[in-house]
Amino acid sequence: MRRGRFGVVFASALALVVAFAVTAAVDAQSGWAPKGNITFLAGAGPGSGWDTTARAALQAFTAHKLLAHPVTVMNKPGAAGAIAVSEMVNQHKGKDDIILVTSLPLITNRIMGTSPYGYKDLTPIVRLAATHYVFVVPPASDIKDLRDLIARLKKDPKSVSIGGSTPPADDWAAAMGVLGAAGIDITKLKFVGYDGAQVAPAILGGHVQAAVNTVGEFAQHIEAGKVRPLATTGAEREPTLKTVPTAKEQGVDIVFMNWRGFVGPPGMPKPAVAYWQAKFGEMVKTDTWKELRVRYNWADTFLVGGFPQFLDENAKIMEDILRNTGALKKK
Repeated sequence: MRRGRFGVVFASALALVVAFAVTAAVDAQSGWAPKGNITFLAGAGPGSGWDTTARAALQAFTAHKLLAHPVTVMNKPGAAGAIAVSEMVNQHKGKDDIILVTSLPLITNRIMGTSPYGYKDLTPIVRLAATHYVFVVPPASDIKDLRDLIARLKKDPKSVSIGGSTPPADDWAAAMGVLGAAGIDITKLKFVGYDGAQVAPAILGGHVQAAVNTVGEFAQHIEAGKVRPLATTGAEREPTLKTVPTAKEQGVDIVFMNWRGFVGPPGMPKPAVAYWQAKFGEMVKTDTWKELRVRYNWADTFLVGGFPQFLDENAKIMEDILRNTGALKKK
């Protein structure tokens, strides 16, 4: 029953990606434009998924000369992005010169109570892309595949230490989603949380026995043979990891993805929102962005007009997932 429940939940999530794929028109005639330096705020350190997304977007903007004003990427790591969100809410209300790159933790932090703020406290701008996750172990590990990992954890949930972003961040949610769907008591797992950029060093340094992170963030280490992939979380095998079976192929009825996008501070002026929606709309069509998406293994899920509705649905889905895995008390 649990497996079927997870499968239905994430099938719904994927359907939303398609249903909201048509972007809304924006007011490009407002005449508004930034008057000075713009900040792209990332809630984790350099090299993290948020930092990479912000810098990739800026690279595409710059390469195609789409912006006539300077943009700075600022890192504000801590609490799975909650510190950056708090800054946006409490220090930048009504401003038009700062936007936050964000993803699933914007929703899960609020649901889990690790942050008093969520997506409803900010101004949705655009969803840019999505990513899937991969379970990895050191090359010399005796864990053969995801089935083997699951069997060990069912026998003793604390027998394998698993690294990922600090709960309830996206890596943790992916791990809990997959392992919970496999029938493991996830409340007893030995999960070790790290700032997003520190997950790879943790598994490379032997501090944990397995790890979960985005396909893009582990890709170079997989290619170099520094970690061995066990399974990915998409509906199909990743284009760059064709030999790696999905969790579904290994008997776990689940598909897990994380979106990435930008939000503004509460009360961000509508002309500024429309400006950035139009600019990101231009940016995602550039060759540079398309090449970067391939490099980082990001799926194209660009969305403007339906972004607020998507966030509402995603929040309902994640609360359901968290309750089913035991991370939240059932109502």
